[in-house]
Amino acid sequence: MFQTAKRAFSLVPVLCICACYSFSGGGGFPQHVRTLFIAPFENKTVKFELDTQIQRELSDKLPRALGVRQGGEKTADAVIRGEIVAYEDRAQNYRPGQSGTVTVIQHDVTITVNVRVIDVKNNRYIWEGNSLTGQGQYKPDTETDEAARKRAIQNVIQRIIDGAQSQW
Repeated sequence: MFQTAKRAFSLVPVLCICACYSFSGGGGFPQHVRTLFIAPFENKTVKFELDTQIQRELSDKLPRALGVRQGGEKTADAVIRGEIVAYEDRAQNYRPGQSGTVTVIQHDVTITVNVRVIDVKNNRYIWEGNSLTGQGQYKPDTETDEAARKRAIQNVIQRIIDGAQSQW
């Protein structure tokens, strides 16, 4: 019992030091960045609804993930701008069928974006990500390309979050 009390007592200085010490990583958003405006992404693809879908997902997930609030374009501390540069829906797996036909087993949807997070006060990039891709797969006999597109959008949003958080 004496040994247990002695060990517990020896941890007190360590706990006190840890309680007084704060850990902070390098980089991250500047202290003054508390609000973020998410500008509509420019859509350079033939899928006209992609910009709206990406905008909605960004608005739902990005502020919370980065610890900021959404703000208006004229009052936000930072602005995120981007462009959707590619959308592909390719047959990934297939097998030969009857009479020289091919049966597609799986499609792969890929979305590629370029993104910039801009510090409005200092007029500089906080973070920039080029050619960020998100992928989603679907089986045409049981799903539509919309399900794969949603997964690809979620994947690309996560890459944006991961990239922006890498500044911490």
